[in-house]
Amino acid sequence: MKNFDLDFKPKDYYEKNINKEDLITPKDIEEFQEKGVVIAGIDFGDGPYNPTIAHLMTCYFEGKYHYKLVVDDDEHVYKMKHHESLEPLTFKQVIENIDSAILTHRGGTEYEELPLGVMESQLVKNFSSDLEKEEVLNSFDIGSNFYPLEDYYKAKKETWFKHLVNDDKEVINKKFDNAKRLLFDEFIENQISNFEKEQSWAKPGMYKNLNESKSEENIILKKISNGESKNCEFKESLSLDVRQSQSNKSYQPKKESYIELAVLKTIAGFLNTDGGELFIGVSDDSKVLGIENELIKLHKSSKDKFQLHLKTLIKENIGLGSSNFINLELKTINDKEIIHVSCKKSDEPIYIKDKDFYIRTGPATDKLEGRELVNYTTSRFKD
Repeated sequence: MKNFDLDFKPKDYYEKNINKEDLITPKDIEEFQEKGVVIAGIDFGDGPYNPTIAHLMTCYFEGKYHYKLVVDDDEHVYKMKHHESLEPLTFKQVIENIDSAILTHRGGTEYEELPLGVMESQLVKNFSSDLEKEEVLNSFDIGSNFYPLEDYYKAKKETWFKHLVNDDKEVINKKFDNAKRLLFDEFIENQISNFEKEQSWAKPGMYKNLNESKSEENIILKKISNGESKNCEFKESLSLDVRQSQSNKSYQPKKESYIELAVLKTIAGFLNTDGGELFIGVSDDSKVLGIENELIKLHKSSKDKFQLHLKTLIKENIGLGSSNFINLELKTINDKEIIHVSCKKSDEPIYIKDKDFYIRTGPATDKLEGRELVNYTTSRFKD
């Protein structure tokens, strides 16, 4: 990207000849706007479809410049990095205020909350192989009479166009990997480090961990989008009859043994074949539904109780010997929580209740009995 003087700052925001010492503390947001100055005009939101018009404003009182982001004449309490200063903000500080405000306009402490830059964050969050991102990028319009913000964000857009905009999936994935590395230039690294030090809730290395988590989420989403297979299975729930709970008003939600058995069969099938992954909270047609409904109805909203129940089912029905081959993890995918059960290939036969043996054949789990069982176990579990 082009070089900008990030240390630049105006002598004063007030262009008119006024006595700042006479400016008393505003009693409300209307008085703040009346006595304040607009530093930047920001047009952002959910792309071009639901834009938000905001103004980054400052008002001088009590010997300091105070900053607010005002939308539709209302103050929005965003997690801006700089709320007040003795002197006008530097260009870099204004960028940090704008980026952190835009990235947190929905609230919450998320990956997007770190001030990495609105363009990077929006594209990572909304990454896809189509050209909609170009339309989203063009919808961001930021200008100022005091700072070269328009040129700065124009340069940002050009950088991302160069690295991301393409309708070829293979090309765009390679460019996406290259583009992620752009986040770690000196300016961004310092920005992250300073941000983490100054925020009470932030921990050192937080961005790196969250970025890795985001990458893991994308990998899981890719697996889910590929659908069910010999090594991948989806279950909407662990114990709850989802259909009954949705359509039968007289149904009293309970832990259904036949639903649980279907989960156990899949796990046993993976162990007895080539291993595999089970995603609980995902529908057969690859929709991430989450387990929140089941948590509320059957586990008093306790994730620990949910996972303990699954571990108990495995222990009582498959046996402790299988624990070395099974890993259970709670994952957040598309802002919904699911259970990821990863199964390795077992080195010994796994039975349910010491009698029923299952294997995976394509995207299905089949029970083996009689001669088929003998032939399979003899061939599969050789000494």
